[in-house]
Amino acid sequence: MYKSMLGIIDATTYYSSMQDLLLHRSLAAVPVGGRYRFIDFILSSMVNSGIDSVAIFQNTNIDH
Repeated sequence: MYKSMLGIIDATTYYSSMQDLLLHRSLAAVPVGGRYRFIDFILSSMVNSGIDSVAIFQNTNIDH
């Protein structure tokens, strides 16, 4: 029996200690190591776990 799964990523988190990095992007879009972004690791883990659909909730208001 095949079961499909939906992954949900809440990308609305804001940390005031990372204020300078989050001025123009969400936490999920912050670069890591110059090549990847935080969200890349989450998406990779979901794909490797067999999750075939992903919903991403992001904060549309980046002015904190």
